[in-house]
This record gives sequence, structure tokens and C-alpha cells, in this order.
Amino acid sequence: MSAPAPTPATPLPPPPPVPVAYPQLLSARRPILAIPKLGWPLIAIICLIPSLVLCVDVPIANRFGDIPSALLTFGDITGVIGLATYVLNLVLATRLRWLEDLFGGLNRVFVAHQILGGLSLVTLLIHPMFSAASYYPYGIRVMSHFFIPQVAYIGTAFGIVALTMIIVLLVLSFYVKIGYKVWLQTHKYLGLAYLLIGLHILLTPNRITADPFITGYLWVLFLAGLVSFIYRTLLPNIFVRSYLYTISLAERKGVGAVEVTLIPVDKMIRFKAGQFIFIAFGSDGISSEWHPFSISSAETSGRLMIDVKSMGGYTETLTRLLPHMIGMTARVEGAYGRFSYRNFGNLNQVWIAGGIGITPFLSMAQTLGTGPYNVDLYYSVKTKSELIDLDTLAVHQSNNPGQVFRVFPFVTDAYNTFLNAEIIASNSGDLTKRDFLLCGPPPMMQSIKKQLMTMGVKASQIHTEEFSL
Repeated sequence: MSAPAPTPATPLPPPPPVPVAYPQLLSARRPILAIPKLGWPLIAIICLIPSLVLCVDVPIANRFGDIPSALLTFGDITGVIGLATYVLNLVLATRLRWLEDLFGGLNRVFVAHQILGGLSLVTLLIHPMFSAASYYPYGIRVMSHFFIPQVAYIGTAFGIVALTMIIVLLVLSFYVKIGYKVWLQTHKYLGLAYLLIGLHILLTPNRITADPFITGYLWVLFLAGLVSFIYRTLLPNIFVRSYLYTISLAERKGVGAVEVTLIPVDKMIRFKAGQFIFIAFGSDGISSEWHPFSISSAETSGRLMIDVKSMGGYTETLTRLLPHMIGMTARVEGAYGRFSYRNFGNLNQVWIAGGIGITPFLSMAQTLGTGPYNVDLYYSVKTKSELIDLDTLAVHQSNNPGQVFRVFPFVTDAYNTFLNAEIIASNSGDLTKRDFLLCGPPPMMQSIKKQLMTMGVKASQIHTEEFSL
């Protein structure tokens, strides 16, 4: 008779929890992946080089000697920084693998993309204001040329139209709640605005274009942005590599969740536990846009498994139709991400999952093998019916001297409280000796991160995976 499958660790009791004996912590080791995060320093250098040259190519007294000169100089600097941040934003949108190395994961690239979008909007908005203000000695009529398109000043007119388009499109992105499909379509118009910016630079004689180094530098940036836009937005089907998969199984799990199994038609995508992919499902009734999904299958399984949770218009439609899509194909791009227990030097870890955020941990649990890790996984959901794949997690539990992996389901409705750092500390011991991996709803991750830091955990010990950007 075969032995019964192990069950998950005893669910946490209502606070205050009963402390449990915890095995001695293992010695830490050097991280497998220790790449300096050079993304932001590189962005600063790219943005500031032309501005510094602009300020030193003539005496400072000529640049800032009087108010009109100083205003014009600030206008030049904000224009240069605005173009640079716009270009870098387009480059970050390409999802190229080396960008992950620079920022420490594609989710960090997404954060940088969002920040640069806002910075680009601000600097490009300030640029004409400073430039116009520098002409105040000549009166309002001359200053108005910077805001009212005129054929006589065609280069400036292109800049005005481009700026207007950028303001409208970025305001839609940041401040208006629109559907993903509409948002994606509006972003394509950013390319037209970008071309108008190039014409503005080419056709507007000024102190920037008078400097051959700055002119050349800006055109290199402009071409880099143009290539990035063509690569990712205009012709992604030609330049971006994707893999064809078939949906072999779609099984309902928990409330509003579907576990999907995909098998490769030809080549299998390579991935590491904790990574995610972009998928475009090909079926009537489902939009063909690419959406990210964390991989829940093991690295060596020969298949891809994802768990889809109904959380909005697209995923609600997807979870409803997936069980009827067996045999249909899907395009897969990736894999992406640096969210993995392997990438951190501390062998003693706490994994914290909220809801569908359990998916990357499912893959990691199946990859631990007999490695010398000491891991506690806290899986928090609102109701018991939301728990998925506890059987998968239970099979991989261990409490041996060479490896510890314990699973703690936490149902907030049952305990009448949210999972918090005090509960984790009561069960997992000294938190300052741990690294923490968090994946779940942003408010949950922000709250727990703040609590952990209050208890002495350093920010460098807390690693998150987020997509609500």
C-alpha cells in the first residue's frame, strides 16, 4: 500500500499564533545572480551628457548672464532631457533581455518605463514655456509663436502639434481609466508624435542644432527610439520571437480561476522557476493582445502551465472561454523575470503569496529538489474556496535537516485578520536573518513590506513581483 501524500503544514491559528519549533538556520551563501543594477545611472548619464555639453560649450556667463539667456538655456536643457527620456521610454518598451540585467527584472523595467513617461511629459511641457518666456522683452506676440502653430515657423509648429499629442496620450495613460485594448491603440500614436519631434529638431534653428556634437547625439537617440518603436509596436510579428503552443487542458480551480496547460507545437520555450511569459490567445471572442502570466509548471515538465484568475474584463472573458478552447493555439513570448529564490544569497527565505500570486511559487516549489534551502511559504487568500494547488505544494514539503519547505495556508475570513509580519515572525523565527519573496495584490505587498522593515528587515532583503503598473 502506498504511503498517503503529505498534507500542508497546519494552518495558522487565530492571532496570536502559537510559536512552533524552528530548525536551525542554514548558512547563507553567495547569490547565483549578483549583477549591479546599472539601469538608472545609465539613464542619468544619457540624459545629462548633452545638457552638460550645452552648458560648457560657451562661457557660463553667456548661458546664464541675464534672465532671457538663463530662461532660454533652461528651455534647451528641458527639451534635450525630454527627448532623451522619450527615447529611453521607447527602448524600455522593447522588453529586450539585456534590459532585465540592467534593472533586475522586467517588472523593474516596467516601473522605469512608467517613471520616464511621466518625466518626459513634464520636461516636454516645460520646454516651450521656458523658451517662450526668454522672449518676454519682445512682447506677447513673439512669445505666442511657441504655442500657436504658424506656417512661417514650421519647425516650431511640428513641435507644438507633437507636444499636444504627447500630453493627450500620456494623460490618458496616467490619469484616465481606459480599457487595455484602447490604451494599446493610443500608444501607437506616440510614434507619430515622435516623428513630429524629429522634424521639430531638424527644422528649428537654435542653439542646440548649432552645436554639431549635440545635434549628432540627439539624432543617434532619435534613431534609437525610432528603431525601438518599429521593433516593438509597428512590426512585432516580424522582429519579436514567439513560440506556438496548443492548449491541451483547461481545468477550473478555486473560485474564478482556471489552470491552463500548453504544449509546444514545435520548439519549447526555455524558462526558470519564478519567471513569466506573455501570451496572445487565438480565439474568437478574445482580443489578440499580449498579456503577462506567471508560469506555475516545473522547469523540466516539458510543458507550460499558467493559472488565470478572473480579475477584469479580459481575464473574466478568458476564464469563461478557456475550457472550450482545447486544441486551439496560442503565441508565447518570453520568458522574463528575475523573481527566483536562486537569485538571492540567503538560503533562509520566506515566500509570501496573495491570491493568484501563488503561481510563481508553485513553479519554485517544484524546483527546490533536495537543495539546501530553509523556506516557509505563506499562502494568503480571502476565502478557503480561493486556495488552489495545495496538493502540489504538499507533495514537495519537507522538514529534513538538509532542507526545510513548509506551507502555511492563511484564510483571512477564517482568522478574521490579514496575514501580517507578527504572525510570520511567530512561526518562522528571527525575520532579520531571512530574505522575503512577495507576490500578490500591491496593497498587500506594500503593507507587509512596511511591517517587515519596521521589525528590522532591510529593504535589500525584500523582493517583490508586481504587474499592476
